Amino acid sequence: MKKSDKIYEELRKKYTDEEIVEGFVFNESLSPSEQKEVDEEFRKIRLERLKNMTDQERLVANLLRLKYQIKMYLESGDYSEEYNFSNLLRRYIEVTQRNNKEIADDLSIHPTKLSRVLHGRENPNVELMYRLEKHSSEEIPAYYWWRLYSRELENSIRTE
Repeated sequence: MKKSDKIYEELRKKYTDEEIVEGFVFNESLSPSEQKEVDEEFRKIRLERLKNMTDQERLVANLLRLKYQIKMYLESGDYSEEYNFSNLLRRYIEVTQRNNKEIADDLSIHPTKLSRVLHGRENPNVELMYRLEKHSSEEIPAYYWWRLYSRELENSIRTE
């Protein structure tokens, strides 16, 4: 069960679905000056919250951002070199703030193999994708990694 599911279940013990929705959905319409004031207050709160985030919270937020970028790309249906497997694996490594050797050790693969995958000289296998899923605490599913790679293969077949 994912963290968000656990939070939802805890909220369900205290509140009805309607109360949960009302607590997170804004129904008021404000005048432009009131809206500007609310936006400014929200901005201040958000900046303060960002300053007080722990490293773990930043890591989770960045992983989720990467996950949703991948998801939106996969839903788009278009191929983009920016979103090929190697580039996104490189971005994943940046998000985790670890070096290639540490990631290779975490994934139980040889650093040379990781380097070859990162540079597009070796194709990733399904096992690597499962290891990436586990490494991301299941935030980025192996299915996403596989779809990224399969879209890359599909583009290669179409263009060659």
